[in-house]
Amino acid sequence: RLAETIVAKGGKVVLADILDEGVDVAAQLNRQAGTKAAVFQRCDVRDFAQLEALVSRATAEFGALDIMVNNAGIGGSLIWDDASGDSVSRTIDINLKAPIEGTRLAVRYFRSAGRPGCVVNVASMMAFFPAEFGPVYGATKSGVVNFTASCATLALLDSPVRVNAVAPNFADTAMVRDTVPKQNNVLLNMNGILTVDEVVDQMVRCIEDESLVGDTIKMLPGMPPVVHKGRKAVPSGVLTPAKL
Repeated sequence: RLAETIVAKGGKVVLADILDEGVDVAAQLNRQAGTKAAVFQRCDVRDFAQLEALVSRATAEFGALDIMVNNAGIGGSLIWDDASGDSVSRTIDINLKAPIEGTRLAVRYFRSAGRPGCVVNVASMMAFFPAEFGPVYGATKSGVVNFTASCATLALLDSPVRVNAVAPNFADTAMVRDTVPKQNNVLLNMNGILTVDEVVDQMVRCIEDESLVGDTIKMLPGMPPVVHKGRKAVPSGVLTPAKL
């Protein structure tokens, strides 16, 4: 849905997924645009070389990279039932290490190219509400929020880079549909569920609203989105001149 919105606004997109369904999505977007506006590249975000290849593909196909969206994520499993600990590593790799690396690659590109840019990370309201059923998931999303806030001073560079995040509660995505059954589910009955369009609207806001730097937009069903009021990085003299 975000790709559709960007293409409708005249942008071009590189779609990336570990599944090959993006081939058909790219073809549909190109038909709708009447031109080559989308390409697909298979990517396992745990492989940093594959993430770097996405930046190269964007510049090769469309001349430049302007926006990086780190959207891959998994719900993980109840770690107390995980005999090997593999689910812990996989959840951290996909939900936390991948968006950090995706941001790093994008920022390095923007700085080397002397171009302003934008990064959108996807966190979760579980970054703010600890839950017994997702301790590692919540920890990774808390990490995404903190990491995003730590990137605030990148907007002060000569070629400013704005890094922001959205933190939706349960949204009507395949991950939620597959892992959280709607019927007789206390969590969904109590909290409700966001539409994908609602989440996409706030992702677009992260891209277009230049007042947002290092911010996370919190989203709950039936309530207006709220920009998180937590602390953000300030100039320290390491990346940008310190403010005395």
